[in-house]
Amino acid sequence: MQIKRDHIAILLLCAISGVIDVLGYIGLSHVFTANMTGNIVLLGIDIGDARQVVLSNAALALVGFIIGIVSTVFIQRKSGKSRSILTWEFILILLSAVVILLMPVNGTVSSIILLILSTAMGMQTIAGRNLKIAGLSSTVLTSTLAAFVEGLMGAMQKNAQKLSLDTYLRGGAILLYLLGAAAGSLSERLIGLHTIWIGVALLALVLLLQRKKTIE
Repeated sequence: MQIKRDHIAILLLCAISGVIDVLGYIGLSHVFTANMTGNIVLLGIDIGDARQVVLSNAALALVGFIIGIVSTVFIQRKSGKSRSILTWEFILILLSAVVILLMPVNGTVSSIILLILSTAMGMQTIAGRNLKIAGLSSTVLTSTLAAFVEGLMGAMQKNAQKLSLDTYLRGGAILLYLLGAAAGSLSERLIGLHTIWIGVALLALVLLLQRKKTIE
């Protein structure tokens, strides 16, 4: 079983999603930046309850995510490389981190940061999918969980001595997303929105891995 740089990259991207999702939910607006399934549910609940503030936050996150997806179309036309998309994501998350560092985060500023981070997560979704690792998405876990359990059951039925690499990667993706969320939650309680620097550091590591792969 050979672990490649792209395998490590997709797992780190899952951890980043966990951190940034927690930041959006706990630190900013009680909506997600990466988990759009959750936001659509929240949007539906808020429409039913006529809660205008939360409704606008869920809608804003969805709009940002869509902007991120659309942006990748233009980026891929020029470069066609996941690394280029991740570079733009890094710029957006770093920009958000600088804003948090320099300005009080309330009202309009909070909404702008939510929009930027959701855009970044939309871009990351496409970049992660472009890696084509075990059918993994770096921002969606439902299908990953289903495929992971299916792989476990398949191995048990065949009395396989070892699990497939894809099954390990899917399990790792779930674990890293969970650990990212746990680290983000703990950090948010300790240093608040400055938790975003964890995401910046992890994404810088992903870019470094991708750069080394390109050089080789």
